[in-house]
Amino acid sequence: MAQELDWDLSSVRQLNTFFSALHDLGKFARAFQGLAPHLSPTLVPPIASKQYRSCRHDTMGWLLWKDHLSLNFPEGILGNPGSGFWAAWIKAVAGHHGSPPMETARNGWSELSAEDYFHADDVAAAHQFVAAAAQLIRVRDMPAPTRNMIPILKRHAWRLAGMIVLADWLGSDQRFFRYHDEPMPLDRYWAEVAQPNAREALAAAGLGPAPVRQWNRPADLFGYLDTPTPLQRLAAELPLGPGPELFLLEDVTGAGKTEAALMLTYRLMVTGKAQGFYFGLPTMATSNQMYARVGSVYRSLYEPGASPSLVLSHGARQMIDAFRESVLVPGQPLTDLDYSPGEGSATAQCSAWLADNRKKALLAHVGVGTLDQALLAVLPVRHQSLRLAGLAGKVLVADEVHAYDPYMRTLLARLLQAHASQGGSAVLLSATLPADMRRELVQAFMRGRGADAGDVPDDGRYPLVTHAHAHVSAYPCDTRPEVKRTVTVQWLHDEAEVQRLVLAQAQAGRSVCWIRNTVGDARRAYEGLQKEGASHVALFHSRYAMGDRLAIEDKVLATYGKKSSAEQRAGRILVSTQVVEQSLDLDFDVLISDLAPIDLLIQRAGRLHRHRRDAQGNPAGHEGREAPVLYIFGPRPDMAPRADWYKAVLPGANAVYPNTGRLWLTQQVLCAAGEIVSPGEPGQPGAVRTLVEGVYGADAQEIPDALLQASSRQEGEAMAHISQANFNALEIERGYSNDSNRQWHEDTVVPTRLSDEDSVVVYLARVTDAGLVPWFSGGALAWELSALRVQASRVEGLSSHWGDRFEDSVALLRRSSRLLDEPALVLPVLVDQSGVGFAEVVSKGGSELHFRYDAVMGGVLNDLQRAGA
Repeated sequence: MAQELDWDLSSVRQLNTFFSALHDLGKFARAFQGLAPHLSPTLVPPIASKQYRSCRHDTMGWLLWKDHLSLNFPEGILGNPGSGFWAAWIKAVAGHHGSPPMETARNGWSELSAEDYFHADDVAAAHQFVAAAAQLIRVRDMPAPTRNMIPILKRHAWRLAGMIVLADWLGSDQRFFRYHDEPMPLDRYWAEVAQPNAREALAAAGLGPAPVRQWNRPADLFGYLDTPTPLQRLAAELPLGPGPELFLLEDVTGAGKTEAALMLTYRLMVTGKAQGFYFGLPTMATSNQMYARVGSVYRSLYEPGASPSLVLSHGARQMIDAFRESVLVPGQPLTDLDYSPGEGSATAQCSAWLADNRKKALLAHVGVGTLDQALLAVLPVRHQSLRLAGLAGKVLVADEVHAYDPYMRTLLARLLQAHASQGGSAVLLSATLPADMRRELVQAFMRGRGADAGDVPDDGRYPLVTHAHAHVSAYPCDTRPEVKRTVTVQWLHDEAEVQRLVLAQAQAGRSVCWIRNTVGDARRAYEGLQKEGASHVALFHSRYAMGDRLAIEDKVLATYGKKSSAEQRAGRILVSTQVVEQSLDLDFDVLISDLAPIDLLIQRAGRLHRHRRDAQGNPAGHEGREAPVLYIFGPRPDMAPRADWYKAVLPGANAVYPNTGRLWLTQQVLCAAGEIVSPGEPGQPGAVRTLVEGVYGADAQEIPDALLQASSRQEGEAMAHISQANFNALEIERGYSNDSNRQWHEDTVVPTRLSDEDSVVVYLARVTDAGLVPWFSGGALAWELSALRVQASRVEGLSSHWGDRFEDSVALLRRSSRLLDEPALVLPVLVDQSGVGFAEVVSKGGSELHFRYDAVMGGVLNDLQRAGA
């Protein structure tokens, strides 16, 4: 900021300290002091007309500045105190409780005034405090800012606001900042009490510096990386540019994108452009797996003896054993005594202070979690400035970029713009991206950088690295021989035929996965295979209580993961939904998928023969299995399809993937090619880039008229979602103020993904003689492990009968657990002798539904009469 303002760095630091000292000016208000009139009745006697209403002390501080200090500021401190430059700065520090100070009352039209809250004596006292703070911090004769400096300050105000939130939270820790009633001069208190305590609090919070280690080669970060892949070699050698940088890495599954991203991150850290990174992924499951991978190498980025923290950031992170075990209790040193001074520990370490709130998670040196946690930094939610400040000075790494819908992708673009505007660099990873999506993300980053992207190269080569800094360049590269392959595509049009194939392949000793597009279809397929005598079949989807979800995920990774043996895999069948298609390191011998959009089918095919194995399925140095085949179940190819071409075969999936025209194009390009070639040559039929552009590109085949209406409707919805994302996102250039967005809400109101608006968390409570207990018994996280996400439209509350029966028990439970307080939905569940739970609920439409739950099928809702209850 000092560089952009062309001001001396020491002066800007002094100003930052000075304005930070003014963050609680609102507490001089008689209205605030009146909240505890007994503390100082003679010093500040309460005044009945000065009531603490309509706004909080943070806004009162801004009102004091606007109505008094900007007009009558102590002389000799700030040049032109009435400038909008200083107003933007005071707004940043006044809004230290997570949102900008209010400009008007909550009714939206009534102007707020300092006179409603401050007595003349309060204003005079605040005036004296400002003068004393300026003298203490040696702020004097600061130059008057020019008008062109205001946009610079507004851009940096978000980071200033986040820093003051952090400072306020640290300063509220009574372990370090105890009540001090000994009278002493302000300068003595500052030097002997405040600053030593602050240093102690910073160290205990795990926010101390961690020096970056110097390696001869970026590949040395990884003890297992003897032969870097072509993508990794490019990441290690690509020339870096000036200022913030964006790297977009497109390569096939198994090409080593994660290691390449960490190499680029390390190089940016070595050059001083970052001190850490945040790795954002699409789902909690993929975050958990990446947390384990990053936890094994992140210490190598830093000097031996340094104590960098690693935080897992998503809604269910406390259920992950590795994360809970990594959290250091207060007072425990950030060190690992099991390692000699010259060795970097592989242990993940996390300060308890950083771990106790997801809003703080981005402050850690290294973070891994869902991308949602980073997207909240550009939404009008409480404490978003803390998230944005946490990202500052870090490399933002976003994985599986192709997996995001138009709403999330638009928010990602806004995040890239904001991140670049505060000097941040980013690395994006994807199997492949349509050219227009690549262009959108690069242009957003360049806007934040204050530069014109110009013509983003529409490069058809693949694999490809796109590099944006002062200009935009594209670098093609080879991929490693092990992942160069051709997957034959075969079509199936009858579910019975799919079932026979699955059973036959399992009986031949192969591991088989059938990916269904809906939970309902997955359940039906699972039950059908069981009826046909399949003995080793498992079900995996998203509608389990968290405890069961985590247990199933661990079992799936053990059975089909990289290190699984033939004995573990042979003859096993997994019926799953989309939960297996993103980032989970799974390897199947045989794969069947319902027809889905081309990018998802390519991703699913990456779970087929992912690692080299011998003919029996054991890990090996060569591939001994038969050539891979992707079987796709869907409607028959038809050049003149009816409007229900897809829905007639996969009715449930039609709601998940309603753009029937894109599905028809997917089938057309795959039928024409007959294979998926990874990576393939530019223009080659079946090559990954050719397939994607054949569905999403400008030169794609025309969609038949009968399917055009559904496709046009879907395209319209996508445009509406993009508009909604732009409406919800903050306008960073307007500064930390209500002008950036007229609506400031808590995290749960403005969504990071639209699907979250349609779901609700239900806590399953087992009915026992002793009362209601968690579905998963024991442990401090029993209720979190008993949580299940269901469609909000399907479950609004308990049925009338169930409410009458358990209302008192639920009320008693709520009083004993803060987590279960309103609006959390607690569902009392009766359990039969087989361990199956059941309950009765009511939908938003008023229909009474029967709820059934067990660890195999998950939560199932049916009409109450049809369920026979």
